[in-house]
Amino acid sequence: MKRKVILIVILLVLGGIYFILTLSDEPLDESERYVNIEKTIRKQKLIADLDSLVSFFEKIHPNPYRFQSKSDFLSFLEQKKVSFPDSLSIINFWRLVDEVTCRYNDAHSNATDFYVLNDYVQKKGTFFPFDAEIQNQKLFITRSHLKRFDTLIGSEIKRINGLNTETLVQKLVRQSSRETEALDLKEVSEDFGFYLWKTFDWGPNFEIEYQTKNDALLDTLKIDGVLWENRKDDGIKEEQSYNFNFLNEAIGYMKIMDFNNGSRKDFNNFYEESFKRLKESKSEYLILDFRGHDGGADQYGEDLAKYISAKPFRKMKKTIWKVTPEFKQAFDRRFVPKGIRWFKPIYLFNEYSKVFYGANSYDTIVVEPEFKFPNKESERFTGNVFLIIDHNTFSAGSIFAEMFKHFKMGTVVGQPSGNLTSFNGFALSEYVLPNSKLTIKVSSAYNIANSGNEGLQTVVPDVFIDANDDPIQFIEKSLID
Repeated sequence: MKRKVILIVILLVLGGIYFILTLSDEPLDESERYVNIEKTIRKQKLIADLDSLVSFFEKIHPNPYRFQSKSDFLSFLEQKKVSFPDSLSIINFWRLVDEVTCRYNDAHSNATDFYVLNDYVQKKGTFFPFDAEIQNQKLFITRSHLKRFDTLIGSEIKRINGLNTETLVQKLVRQSSRETEALDLKEVSEDFGFYLWKTFDWGPNFEIEYQTKNDALLDTLKIDGVLWENRKDDGIKEEQSYNFNFLNEAIGYMKIMDFNNGSRKDFNNFYEESFKRLKESKSEYLILDFRGHDGGADQYGEDLAKYISAKPFRKMKKTIWKVTPEFKQAFDRRFVPKGIRWFKPIYLFNEYSKVFYGANSYDTIVVEPEFKFPNKESERFTGNVFLIIDHNTFSAGSIFAEMFKHFKMGTVVGQPSGNLTSFNGFALSEYVLPNSKLTIKVSSAYNIANSGNEGLQTVVPDVFIDANDDPIQFIEKSLID
């Protein structure tokens, strides 16, 4: 009888612990974030929203004026305020908020587009029916979303709705938050129609002046826009964040799209199994493909590096954190189950929280990541490693690329990365502007690269490959004996 009582007590305790661990935050009230893009707001309320945006940035961001002086930024903002009409629609005010946020230029902070885009799409708003690429300040059609106009692919666009290409491009890059003009131009070219929508209150139809490849004369075309669901997406869809196979018996190939979709345990199991297969096959070469890698948890990159580095390494030189109540709250919601937050020692087990949870509000904390040690040689790959990157290798993908190059883990091939080597990140803190209900996200950390370079320097490949060439074929033919 006594044993039965003890068993019941143990089960009740375990059940209570399980219940506590599964407690979660109340879902965010998304209703306050959805907007009616046609609603208009008076000038004074718009100005108040811009002022609150600036205040939130200055409160949360560790270095909001890294790329511009505060006086220059406030002068820009004042000019915008003076030019305000008596009222603006939500969608046009969002375009301004997006431009203001992009001016901070940190690639992670942003004016959230989902709520505006969702309402626009629901109301059957249309988009420019062509994809286009910016080349040397010229604009060329690369794809048509209307099959009957496929013959225009390759044509140069001279004007859209009366606006010449030079002016058009200048305005479009203002809506991109990438840190250099070159990256902004690539970002706009990646989804030209979307950036045209972000920038201009155009539609439902468009007028273009264009010149075909074989004709010196200009032609004019009036064309309807297309619905969101009718925009083609011919991009290669990856079914999972990572996969591994062999190109031949000598070359292993590992594709990693992000460090997001999967637990750290999932990734480590993948690494262990992949490198075990490499060992068993006695492969001499490994290609890591980080094209399109859009970031995630940088620890996953450290875990990967343990299998390829011959010496200790670290992901970055140091990180500067701006510790605010808003950031802590957002961090908890994302990473720490509600039921265990009362047990403060739990924060000591997280690489980030063990540093900033003892800090006072609004402290700036400098963290120097510890060096990590490689796996023992019997578990490591000791052959030649090639890392492929491009302008979409972003955030944690860019951190891995900089670490890979700095600690000489192999050869970097492709185009420059999509982030500066030292960049702002961890944009967890959200703020809903009080009048327009538009949402912004602001970075709370500044990552300084192992190289110490804090200028406008991306991760530069050891071997440049044109974006139109196949880097895998290049590696096989030109870099592997």
